[in-house]
Amino acid sequence: MALDSYRLKQLESLAHKLGQAWLENSLIEEPNYSEIPQSREEAYFVQDQMSQFIGKDISGWKVGATSAKMRELDGHDDVIPGRIFSPVTFVGPIQKLSIDQFPNARVETEFAFRINEDIPIREQKWSTEDLENKVSMHPAVEIIGNRHQLKSATKSEKSLMTIADNGGGIGFVFGTAFHDWKNINFRNHSICLQVDDNPPAENFLGDMRCQPLEAVADLVNHLSSREISLRKGDFVSTGAATVPQPFLKGSFVTADFGIIGKIQITFV
Repeated sequence: MALDSYRLKQLESLAHKLGQAWLENSLIEEPNYSEIPQSREEAYFVQDQMSQFIGKDISGWKVGATSAKMRELDGHDDVIPGRIFSPVTFVGPIQKLSIDQFPNARVETEFAFRINEDIPIREQKWSTEDLENKVSMHPAVEIIGNRHQLKSATKSEKSLMTIADNGGGIGFVFGTAFHDWKNINFRNHSICLQVDDNPPAENFLGDMRCQPLEAVADLVNHLSSREISLRKGDFVSTGAATVPQPFLKGSFVTADFGIIGKIQITFV
């Protein structure tokens, strides 16, 4: 991607603002509209620069907008990858987390995988058949939120800012591996996500969900085009399975995936 020096400085300025907000658990003021990415290439440049500014190890990748129906509704023209940073990756089905790390955030359930061997970059696209024996499956709860707010913007501008802002990802909780996952009908598998005594979250079912391993293949192929490979031990989460839910200090979150497992989170 060829950028003139002035445009480069605009995008780097946005990346640094977003990165600083991530480190401080804060929100930036409404971005200068001249800094908003105008293409997916610019958006990924900002995301990459933001990650470098944050300077933290990553534990994997999240993928948003993984079903065609979801992309249509939200105005995205492709999947939206983002990094999962190690300091906000929590492994285990019962967690007590400080709410100070997650300002203005919500929780949603996802199906996730862990990579069991390095996945190299290659010219031939990776398929689900190539990957199904290279992963383990985990229930997951994503803690989502943006470090920016756009009061007036087009769907395209919102989509590109979401990409730039690490795909809207903040943190993740990954539950215990579930081994007999290959026969699960993921598109119609019901999950009960509940915050305190509030009604359970609505499920995204049918064509609102992707086939999770297809999302992994899409991610691997997308990252390959950016000269990025997945490593053994990386997590990959594959998009919202339920409607995101707000939470407060003291909230108790239960995500019951049925036979796949359960995750419980207390925010303190």
